Amino acid sequence: MDRALIQKAVDEARDEGANLVIWDERDTFSVEQEDIADLEIHDDHLRVKMQSGRVIVYVQFDKIYKLVVEKTGVRAGFGIASS
Repeated sequence: MDRALIQKAVDEARDEGANLVIWDERDTFSVEQEDIADLEIHDDHLRVKMQSGRVIVYVQFDKIYKLVVEKTGVRAGFGIASS
């Protein structure tokens, strides 16, 4: 997935105080609003500290196929699929 598109979804989640749901090849997981501040975008991957720093997740951009900005517990926002 394109880095600019990922940045847009992360920025929207931060601005809205929303969760970010990430689908990759093998798993789906939510980055809760309180963990969004600890999400870093690098050249080819995301790095997220979760669960009060007890867990660090790395996801390669090319493995992400969908992102959803989840507002108020409902999967609103938008989904992004790579081509």
